[in-house]
Amino acid sequence: MRDLILVSGGVRSGKTAFAESLLLHRHQQSWLYWATGRAEDSEMEARIALHRASRPEGVHTLEEGFRAMMESGRLEEGGDLGDRPLLLDSLGFCVLELLEEEIGPWIERFSRLLSGRRATTVIVTEEVGLGGVAGSPLGRRFADRIGLWNQRLSLEASQVYAVMMGCPLRLR
Repeated sequence: MRDLILVSGGVRSGKTAFAESLLLHRHQQSWLYWATGRAEDSEMEARIALHRASRPEGVHTLEEGFRAMMESGRLEEGGDLGDRPLLLDSLGFCVLELLEEEIGPWIERFSRLLSGRRATTVIVTEEVGLGGVAGSPLGRRFADRIGLWNQRLSLEASQVYAVMMGCPLRLR
């Protein structure tokens, strides 16, 4: 039986630190950290550097985009990473990578991959539903897509958490 845990929250809410603590508690350093963020400017480079510096020692990190990882087959059953606990940080960067194409097939493919995994998977995702409607078409498309993907994953997850101001709240 698979163990899928969804951790959502806003920017700098503490969601990544909480997600890491879940895996550290269960698996010490025997898990994979899949970092999906991409540096498009110096400010983002600094954010990524901060995340790199705060990652637990000894945890194997993969810094690879969503599409490349999905197409590699490495996370599927029988793939070289398929049976290891995994932290994906974050789903928002996956959505950004797929913003200009049909996202439905990717959501379906990812759900199939997750259902075949035997190891724990923790997904960190952004909660965009607490603010107003975005002021640009691109912002609204991002919010709509991540909102729908979050809803889908929350239905499939065995545990769902919301993190606000460093305080995790278990929703399920």
